[in-house]
Amino acid sequence: MATMTTESAGIEPAASCASVAIDIGAGSGALVLYPGERFRGREIEISRVGGHGHRVHTGVHERTTQERSRLTAIFGSLPVGEYVVWEDAVTAGPVVNVPDGAVTEVTLP
Repeated sequence: MATMTTESAGIEPAASCASVAIDIGAGSGALVLYPGERFRGREIEISRVGGHGHRVHTGVHERTTQERSRLTAIFGSLPVGEYVVWEDAVTAGPVVNVPDGAVTEVTLP
């Protein structure tokens, strides 16, 4: 199975009002990453710890709330477990836990 690259050509900025569906419950949770500027215009990949290298990815988009504007990468529904957040195609970053029926929020430098 081919691995997706973390660089993506031509990702257009999403509208600040774009919505995201979060689907959590028995056996699933969600992951919201707040990446630093170095991730702007890229995709972020994650893989399950012990998941045989299969990765999933999502785009980094700037989203605006009443309080501020912030870069986000949202994985709206994931099986419960531990995930590696990939810095790039070959560099593993932090390991995060996605709990049952909840949302994990992580700030990336």
